[in-house]
Amino acid sequence: MKTKYLLTPGPVELPAEVLRATAQPLIGHRCPAFSELFSRIEKNLSSLLRSEGPVIILPSSGTGALECMAVNFLGRGDKFISVSCGVFGDRFREIAERTGAVGINVDVEYGRAVKPDTVAKAVNENPGCKAILITHNETSTGVVNPIKEIAAALPNEARPLILVDGVSSVGAMECFPEEWGIDALGTASQKGLLTPPGLGLVWLSPKAWSSIEGRLCPSYSYDLNLHRKELEAKSPANPFTPPISLYYALDEALREILEVGVDDWFKSHKRYARAFAAGLNSLGFKLLVEEEGFRSPGVTAFGSPDKDTEAIRKKLRAMGIETAGGQGKFKGKLIRVAHYNNWGWPELCLILGALYGASKAAGSLKADFLADAWKIWEEE
Repeated sequence: MKTKYLLTPGPVELPAEVLRATAQPLIGHRCPAFSELFSRIEKNLSSLLRSEGPVIILPSSGTGALECMAVNFLGRGDKFISVSCGVFGDRFREIAERTGAVGINVDVEYGRAVKPDTVAKAVNENPGCKAILITHNETSTGVVNPIKEIAAALPNEARPLILVDGVSSVGAMECFPEEWGIDALGTASQKGLLTPPGLGLVWLSPKAWSSIEGRLCPSYSYDLNLHRKELEAKSPANPFTPPISLYYALDEALREILEVGVDDWFKSHKRYARAFAAGLNSLGFKLLVEEEGFRSPGVTAFGSPDKDTEAIRKKLRAMGIETAGGQGKFKGKLIRVAHYNNWGWPELCLILGALYGASKAAGSLKADFLADAWKIWEEE
């Protein structure tokens, strides 16, 4: 059956207006109309992030944004601290290692959040590290790391640059790099920013910009200084041809988010995620992230001790609902469902009802799962 509901954590289900925006006629990327479009996107990204300074937009995936940070800040012989609690934390580590830099690894159990004192201890025990690499929202497990608290726990003197993977957090939850003391943030278009895949975005603090001033980046396409020079010119532009249709889509997605209001947008995602979790618990599923305060507003990972998750996913696909499976050591053991868009109670009922139908044959299920979900929904 053709997919009717895309519940993977990237790409995600997109608003109709965003999809229509991609159909606008193309314009030249050196013309005034594009500069106006680019400037508006920059202004709205600043509002979303509550941070000053340019946001570099790259023709890439989220992985490209992470590689961009790695090649600009790290090189052969440098040391970095890599904090990982999942598959994408491991990926960020591997990207950094390919620059020739040497990693000091801090690993946290999958499904658990990183504790601020764990990172502070690693920094104090390993002086001379150039950067800390950490993931804000770990897509493989659905856990959110307390980045604000982690940054606050670090020493002010000789503090490494804090490089954050915000690929699956920006747009779905609070992520305010300037307020939190982050030095570099990498994200992408295809998750919380509700845009088709193809754009990587990087924000830097003044400290981070100063650290690469005059440095020759080994990558031309990921050279942040080159991108900044073109962006801050009289007529803002890219160093090379950008995917213009995706800029149209991002412009519309940001307009919709800001129209709702950043705070209300994030609250609606938390509400949906909490109600969804209540329904899953009632259905007999086990959420991977046990501590509610660290569960992602954007993606929920869950399994079952007595149900075949891959069989359930197959039945959901037959209904036209596409989900994601587990990754790494959880491959074949988890279902991951994304909730990045601005869906409400009707869509939540549909998804929980589909899970009920897909898993009913696997064992007895409570029939009051919607009532349990509604209790949480009504609280907000």
